[in-house]
Amino acid sequence: MRYLILLCLAIPFHTFAETSLWKVSKGNSVLFIGGTIHVLSANDYPLPEEFSRAYKQAQQIVFETDMKEMAKPEIQQQLFQRMMHNDGKSLKDDIKEETYKALSDYLASTGSSVSRFNQFKPSMVVLNLLMSELQRLGMAGVGVDAYFNKLAILDGKTLGKLETVEVQLSVLENLGKGHEDEMILSTIAEMKELPLIMGEMKKAWRTGDINKLEKIGLSPMKKDYPGLYRLLLVKRNNAWLPKVEALLRTAEVEFVLVGALHLVGREGVISQLRQLGYSVKLFK
Repeated sequence: MRYLILLCLAIPFHTFAETSLWKVSKGNSVLFIGGTIHVLSANDYPLPEEFSRAYKQAQQIVFETDMKEMAKPEIQQQLFQRMMHNDGKSLKDDIKEETYKALSDYLASTGSSVSRFNQFKPSMVVLNLLMSELQRLGMAGVGVDAYFNKLAILDGKTLGKLETVEVQLSVLENLGKGHEDEMILSTIAEMKELPLIMGEMKKAWRTGDINKLEKIGLSPMKKDYPGLYRLLLVKRNNAWLPKVEALLRTAEVEFVLVGALHLVGREGVISQLRQLGYSVKLFK
């Protein structure tokens, strides 16, 4: 279930462009749209030079959601509560006995205990496993979104969003719903591959190898979990599209930053903008 790893990182196009960044225009209206990875390590900086140039030209920086609001303690607490059992149930009620044992064995191998996770819902378990491993590997540093959010605040640029914090909370809360056992078992199995997966993902992102991004992240999700694919990507892409079009009707230049997988494939934002008649060119 590699899509979970890619979700937390962050992810027919040209291959080996300069980077995952496009200039969208119609007439005199222009905006930039870039694919992001949500967590990076210190040696991933500086970011591709095209991102800095797009940022400098833009008056407004638009993210998936309001990052300042999302970071508020009360919102984080709300997310925590939504991903915990508060109804007398426990993790054992969500997954099979053999899955629970596999999780217990894995946690014991890391020096932890499954008892710490008993009140967690499966989505919280997986996110906790993933972030713990990224931190252990030194890969849980500031991502593209957080970097530009901080920079935009310092520079006094206008900030925008494509969806509410409530939508983001719902997405996280419902990760893997209906596939809880597969989600946990697959995540455990892939932990040893995490450095390789991260390396491949970041290399594809930095070089603009969109075909590789699609192969790593989008295609497996679409094939194995079509319902989740539609919920996580297609539904949100379709909801964002009118908002991106509205940005193109303003006099300002905007820089839109979203997870890289939202820009991949025929149902991605980039392809849909092209179908609507906008000029979409790789920004070099």
